[in-house]
Amino acid sequence: MKGFFSPIGSPQRIYVLLGLMVLVTAGCTDTVYKDRPPFNPPPDGEASGFLGFFTVDTKQTTCGNCHVGQQADWIQTGHAQAWDDLQASPDNNSTCEGAKCHTVNWRGNQDSANVGYDSVKTAAYYHVQCESCHGPGFLHVTNPSVKANRPLASINVTDDPLLTSSSCSGCHRAGAGPDRHQDYLTEWKSSRHGQLRATQAAEPDCQPCHEAKGALRAWGVNSVYEESETGTPDMPQNCVVCHDPHGTAKDPATGLPWPGQLRYSISTSVIPENLCTKCHGRVDRSEANPTNARGPHGAQGPVLFGTAGYFPPGTIYDTTEILTSHGSTANPRMCAGCHVNTLTNKDADGNKFQFSGHTFHPLPCLASKTATDTLVDPTYTNACAYDEPSRSWAGCTGGQCHGTEAVAVSRLTGIRLERDQAMDVIWVDLDGDRAVDGYPADTGYLAKIKATYPESLLFCNEDPLATSNLCLTADDTANNRRLTSAKGALFNAQLLGEALASHPDGSHGVHNPFLYRALLASSIADLELTYGSILPAPPAAVQRRIQAEIRSGRLRVPAATERAVMRTSLR
Repeated sequence: MKGFFSPIGSPQRIYVLLGLMVLVTAGCTDTVYKDRPPFNPPPDGEASGFLGFFTVDTKQTTCGNCHVGQQADWIQTGHAQAWDDLQASPDNNSTCEGAKCHTVNWRGNQDSANVGYDSVKTAAYYHVQCESCHGPGFLHVTNPSVKANRPLASINVTDDPLLTSSSCSGCHRAGAGPDRHQDYLTEWKSSRHGQLRATQAAEPDCQPCHEAKGALRAWGVNSVYEESETGTPDMPQNCVVCHDPHGTAKDPATGLPWPGQLRYSISTSVIPENLCTKCHGRVDRSEANPTNARGPHGAQGPVLFGTAGYFPPGTIYDTTEILTSHGSTANPRMCAGCHVNTLTNKDADGNKFQFSGHTFHPLPCLASKTATDTLVDPTYTNACAYDEPSRSWAGCTGGQCHGTEAVAVSRLTGIRLERDQAMDVIWVDLDGDRAVDGYPADTGYLAKIKATYPESLLFCNEDPLATSNLCLTADDTANNRRLTSAKGALFNAQLLGEALASHPDGSHGVHNPFLYRALLASSIADLELTYGSILPAPPAAVQRRIQAEIRSGRLRVPAATERAVMRTSLR
């Protein structure tokens, strides 16, 4: 070693360097460098053309050799673990074999049946890869410049037997017997999300929340898919609106895809950033608008987080209670904490499967209920009684919530009764036309006001679906645009009632019982002050609650309003 580090020119170092050069030269004489083609021959043959993995052990898809961003996103998702999850599952059995929804095959892309893993049992087709949704990629990689060769995925989720395998519903639906798993497709179809409202879906202003392609556009999703061309049929809000197939949408705190490959967080109380409240809270009618008779629309988020509704001037409610309801950190999954919960279910043959909660009913109706089995009604209706035997209350009793079903039932029954008693004071829409008619056609305070002071309930109609604008024809435009106590109370009634507007909060009070109590109490008190000379005293139970709220300091009203409420005799 001493000779090797001798000064340049020493005989020892020259001999060593010459020897190394000979060895290196000899070792390179047989080395030939070649570029590896960007794709392997499709294992199932060129006619079928499913490429699968380029490198199995690293899960490098052939598609990902070019689409590197999608590859990096996909490998973090559950789809990239599908085969492994199947092998680890205690429910894996001979009916699964990975040949159905845990490998690349025809399911999800509407190809022929005998392709991919169905044709060749090779590890190159393990997991749910790009071609599971996009279809075979061989033609595309051999000539990617031809537009017709692009294997575009479909986002059309349907139970049409001719198309049911063309997208998510190819796998996310019920199987047969013990292979049934979750029946996402049937659950979703029974929900409001799965039912297209053609009029709203065709209206540009309504499409961001009433049509799948419109929602994706509104949210800046620029992916190209089969139905992204103009003129394609409208679709209801389907799987890809809420779920990102590529897993590109990520939690900025972790860099990982949101749970369930969701597009946005379900845990934030920031309305524009919460997945559910991007629609259930994005409409500008979550606050009282004196120029619009239609009332609130899609205001569930603002109700949940305590920001919706009309409070009369000078009225303040203790926001500590409003903000510590279901929209607080005590309910970390927010909307999904109640509306999307799984239950173990059974089919008619006794095979167990999971109800996934994609009907979005917080208290799903049951077919039967015993100490050992809770079986969800397979018709997925929501018309059963709100009692312990008829519904599952698991969403209310889980974690550190309401403890027992009896407590949950009691809480719901109590707030519904309180809400209904207050609503009967404000307005009863006897003919169901969602418009206040003068007493006795309708009843309640607003009907009395309409009969005596009709100008208090005159509105401009700014509904984009309306055929005329009342402000152009009404005689008293100033009254149309003037915010009155009656208009504020009407807005709260539309927001919190059952069928007084097209899209009220609709939670029976559950979303925020404290806000319900505050808005209804303050509206009744304000109407008593403003129109007391023509209004009867409210029922004793209602008046006592309002007086108790004022005495406790939770509801603070102007001095004149307090005097009007406190001196009203009870009946």
